[in-house]
Amino acid sequence: MTITQLKYVLMVAEHKNFTKAAEKTFVTQPTLSMQIQKLEEELDILIFDRSTKPLRLTTVGQQIVEQARKIVNEANRMQDIVDQQKGYIGGDFKLGIIPTVMPTLLPMFLKLFTKKHPKVQLKIEELNTEECIQKLNEGNLDAAIAATPLVNENILERVIYYEPFVAYITENHRLFSKKEITVEDLDLEDILLLEDGHCFRDGVINLCNASKNKNTDNFQLESGSFETLIKLSNEGLGMTLLPYLHTLDIKDSEKKYLRYFKEPSPAREVSIIQHKSELKPQIVDALYKVISGIVRGAIAFQDVKIISPTKK
Repeated sequence: MTITQLKYVLMVAEHKNFTKAAEKTFVTQPTLSMQIQKLEEELDILIFDRSTKPLRLTTVGQQIVEQARKIVNEANRMQDIVDQQKGYIGGDFKLGIIPTVMPTLLPMFLKLFTKKHPKVQLKIEELNTEECIQKLNEGNLDAAIAATPLVNENILERVIYYEPFVAYITENHRLFSKKEITVEDLDLEDILLLEDGHCFRDGVINLCNASKNKNTDNFQLESGSFETLIKLSNEGLGMTLLPYLHTLDIKDSEKKYLRYFKEPSPAREVSIIQHKSELKPQIVDALYKVISGIVRGAIAFQDVKIISPTKK
């Protein structure tokens, strides 16, 4: 049994296809298949059910994959220890970012990070929170940037910044004349929301339900875009709530529609999250320092109240 064989098993389990797994590991498909078959013969079991398409893990194969992931992670940790001793920050790093953070945060830090740490090959993927957690647990992500707290015993959270909610209210809305608004002013019946599956949507619902409980069935939009919400609001279909960083990029002609909350402002907590095994901590630390340094200059709010991103 070798670490390489276990890595092949994990890759096939991820892609459910021997050919794709071979491409990802830069070996020929016969070589990969032969190594996995050798492992199966040594253990006297079948890890994969090859009769199905896509292929599936057998019952014992699921347990083997879980154990293989732990072994490979621990093997990778040895390289992390060496890298930390040498002060080396480099290599591949797979980062997930949730959709409501990606468009505003990524342009702010990516260029500076790659300039400061040119030996790190960032592989960035836009994923929702559930997908981030799943891929972290499977070892298919090194870290992610998501709204927290998540209250997940397998996930470690390191807060980067707190991002206030900002209201977008046009002339025909009942709250337009207010210079500042409060949570009690909100009513889910006239708030445009993101589609289901976005944690920012859940945060808005949790914020409104703190003061009143409304039915939200009529407000599930088939769009994950804040730009769409702004356009709908401009058409007089309701107000919406935006993350603060998103408001920095809206048109000058639309800035008159922004309304801030009275302090403490409702806000979301944004963190770097990773699996409790804490692989590649030196790269996570480098990311944290670059992002927090940039965002600290963009967000001056101090007195905030954190709104949970998890469904209630």
